[in-house]
Amino acid sequence: MSSCNGNCSSCGSDCADRKAESLLAELNPQATVKKVIAVVSGKGGVGKSTVTSMLAVAMARQGKRVGVLDADITGPAIPKMFGAHEQVVGDENGNMIPFETPEGIKLISVNLLMDDEEAPVIWRGPVIAGVVKQFWNETVWGDIDYMFVDMPPGTGDVPLTVFQSLPVDGIVIVTSPQELVN
Repeated sequence: MSSCNGNCSSCGSDCADRKAESLLAELNPQATVKKVIAVVSGKGGVGKSTVTSMLAVAMARQGKRVGVLDADITGPAIPKMFGAHEQVVGDENGNMIPFETPEGIKLISVNLLMDDEEAPVIWRGPVIAGVVKQFWNETVWGDIDYMFVDMPPGTGDVPLTVFQSLPVDGIVIVTSPQELVN
């Protein structure tokens, strides 16, 4: 079996029959997620976390089962939006049990894992990207109709990881009519 060099005429294979390798991270076996919606922006301070929270509450009020994955690791705001201060606990298999709001919305965020929720997270891109994947595949989400992913601003490692690793079904772009936004 020879390896492909990208030149189909040299090996005679039909490259159209080859399948691209999937980069999607596996979802936790104790979870089903029907729709994944990423909430993004090009700049910080435009209201992504507010929009994410409002979408989650609106869907929960319609009787949908909702989860929020806070992928903004260095600026997590989702727990604050929902008044969540308890630490996330694990199960006997080392999986995370998400925080559940009174409305039934399940949350996972880095500051729900830390001893001091106000402590800054100063990690490099690959570590942060790994945490986002862990939130996806090591959290016992249960059955979720809509998973909202609160993204960090910009086009760095985390947004790239989310779009490659999670089966994103839709994107909400949050903008603000200002020349300068922090």
